[in-house]
Amino acid sequence: MSFSNLFSSLQHPDLGSGDFKHTPSPPSTHLFATLKRIDDFSISLRDVEMQAPLSEELTIVVLDTNILLDYLDVIQAFVSEAEEQGLPVLIIIPGVVIYELDGQKNRERLSWFARRASSWLLKKVKERRSVKGQTMEETCKASGNWKKRDLDAVLEFGSERSNDSLIIDCCKYFLRQRRTFLCSKDKLLTVEAESESVLTISPGRDTFSSRDIAQALFGFEASRFRFSGYHPTYRNSLENLIQATPTPEPDDDGMDIDDDASSAPQLLHPSHSLDLLHLQVIEYFTGLLLELVTRVAGPDVQSFGCSNSASKHAPSYSRKSFATWGTLDCLDYLGTKKRLPRTSPRVDTFMTRPYEGVGARRGQDWSRRDWETALKGLREIGDDWQEGSIRESVPAAELHISRVFAMPMRPTGL
Repeated sequence: MSFSNLFSSLQHPDLGSGDFKHTPSPPSTHLFATLKRIDDFSISLRDVEMQAPLSEELTIVVLDTNILLDYLDVIQAFVSEAEEQGLPVLIIIPGVVIYELDGQKNRERLSWFARRASSWLLKKVKERRSVKGQTMEETCKASGNWKKRDLDAVLEFGSERSNDSLIIDCCKYFLRQRRTFLCSKDKLLTVEAESESVLTISPGRDTFSSRDIAQALFGFEASRFRFSGYHPTYRNSLENLIQATPTPEPDDDGMDIDDDASSAPQLLHPSHSLDLLHLQVIEYFTGLLLELVTRVAGPDVQSFGCSNSASKHAPSYSRKSFATWGTLDCLDYLGTKKRLPRTSPRVDTFMTRPYEGVGARRGQDWSRRDWETALKGLREIGDDWQEGSIRESVPAAELHISRVFAMPMRPTGL
């Protein structure tokens, strides 16, 4: 049963009382479509090998919904760093987690994080490298379908926590094949997982990082690899909005240290909430603009950056590989098709990472009016192109803009 069929089946009275039931919230077309595509890709990959070979040393990490909502940046960093080093790690997204993300789309403070998570998951699942969605058959249930809920599990966990039983079931299935960890903030769920011999990873402190995940997975062997330590990210928790001085990373744990490390420049990460939110806005909406260009340009996107298809007088975007495009390239291309909204600041300037382009600056250096104007420009682009993904996401970002500007903050940050 696919994602869309599962939703439609809720309207039929003959739905089995033991089946998984997702209660859809009011329509949010883009998020629903994104999550459906993740589910569909998971189904289509049942008989397709992942790009990376599944070695005997493979370690599996199953993610809970709360980790994707509150620590997506940490997971992104870990996956990127593991892929760069060719480490045998596979991230599994339980099917029920996909549905739980859909349930957060109309919760004001969580909608932004649910949308970011769903977009990243779709991108990674499509790559078929180190992130994979659970298929229906990847279950320990006698029915052979995780969506067929066992009444015994409901009795054991209770109806309010029956989704936890599905996450545990997912962990147990993969534990049969490889060493498996569950990454979750839910203490009760981690206790239940440990009782089933599933190892667990929990953010025990606010400084949870890619390095912490690596140390949990590889133990002392983690010192052989390069994983980043803690740096602040914009999160939903209120305490994250208190502007504190960033904690320096320890340099005595044997990780990420070169013989000449003392002579290497130290990377400074932003710590101001406006800077952190600004980086998320840039990353997320750039991804949506790239999707829009893909829809508008169609197969032509493959020709961008080909040496035999663009002269030195051609627009700069046409001389770049599409994989390297940013917001400016997207808007330059779209501007050749339709007139773009005129805003001050320009959308492309606001959507450029600090100091990487003319006029680009940190999030805290833009006034509230600048933030509102840039988001208004994005909304108009969504309206002009009938792009629901952009139109639906702007209000989710605007809520956090208002929230951050309403909080007491120190005048400057790194």
